[in-house]
Amino acid sequence: MKKITLLLVLLVSALMGYAQEVLDIAPAQVSEVEGFNPAAKRVYAQLSCEEQLFSTKVKVSIDFGQSTSWLTSMSESRLVDRNGKEIKFNSMIDALNYLTQFGWRFAQAYVMPKGSGGDVGGTTYWILYKDVDDYSQITEGFTTRRQQRGN
Repeated sequence: MKKITLLLVLLVSALMGYAQEVLDIAPAQVSEVEGFNPAAKRVYAQLSCEEQLFSTKVKVSIDFGQSTSWLTSMSESRLVDRNGKEIKFNSMIDALNYLTQFGWRFAQAYVMPKGSGGDVGGTTYWILYKDVDDYSQITEGFTTRRQQRGN
């Protein structure tokens, strides 16, 4: 009886070993897979917003790892139009919809609470990502105040 059980266990184990299939794609064919770009790099950005006093609009800042001064980091990384005027969005969703035009995709959101205890206020940050061929494509389609000033 022990020999039959052992034989069945070995047989089942051998059959399960063939359950995984190896994808057999030659290196020349990999580039033909839809959406595959071997030169692409994934870059990330962090969106934060500042609510306007006596307004329903928000000003959005974007941090994609650029160097900034701690005094001016929020204002210098705000999105601006062609004239250098800060773009005011209806909400963070409005800003996200704006940035998706340029290839950015939503990854995650989190809140950094202000104060302690029962205070429920805080700053919401949204993490976005984009696949680029070259790092110059990070800000393609939009401008920050710092870029507009040429710094």
